Amino acid sequence: MVESHAASAGTDWSQLDDHVLVKAHLGGDGSAFEVLFRKYRDVVHRLVYSIVRDEALAQDVVQEVFLLVYRHLHKFRQDSAFKTWVYRIAVNEAIRHLNRGKRWQPLPDVELESSSATMLVVSSVGNTPERILIEQEQRERIGEAIAAMKAHQRLILNLYYMEELPVQEIARVLDIPEGSVKSRLFYAREALKKVLEPIFHKDIAETRARHVVA
Repeated sequence: MVESHAASAGTDWSQLDDHVLVKAHLGGDGSAFEVLFRKYRDVVHRLVYSIVRDEALAQDVVQEVFLLVYRHLHKFRQDSAFKTWVYRIAVNEAIRHLNRGKRWQPLPDVELESSSATMLVVSSVGNTPERILIEQEQRERIGEAIAAMKAHQRLILNLYYMEELPVQEIARVLDIPEGSVKSRLFYAREALKKVLEPIFHKDIAETRARHVVA
């Protein structure tokens, strides 16, 4: 069995090659799919919840995602990344459920690359409790800013920054050309920048004012 072999060999089951596990499952190894499920359960849940923003619905969608993966695993192309294939199913199922309910909910906070404004704020206060507080406040404001963005912009930022997928993989997940991914990322960044710049400039001014008073 795949899982028992990993345990007995002292190997982390999450490090086993996906293609090996897929082949093992298709070859009749009953434990192989369990390993794949355990390996991707949390990341699929995070991605689905980031779209539906409802825990009960996210749980249902995750179950349906892995049911679809199980049923269609024989259709998986071995020359592609299993993770990308699973992400595509997860995104499609999450969006399908939201479309059925005719609602879109905001994505959660994402870890964005530090902008020059962000770095200026945190560097001006050093590695202090104040810096930690500023970073926390900025993350919250970034999350609020993303929540106000259009659905496709939220999704593209989430896949790129939170899931850390390269442009090529995002294109496969969303089934759109790479040029469209780059275009959406550009406009999403610009939209986010317009919202965040006034906030960060205000933070910089307030931080400098506090240090002048001190």
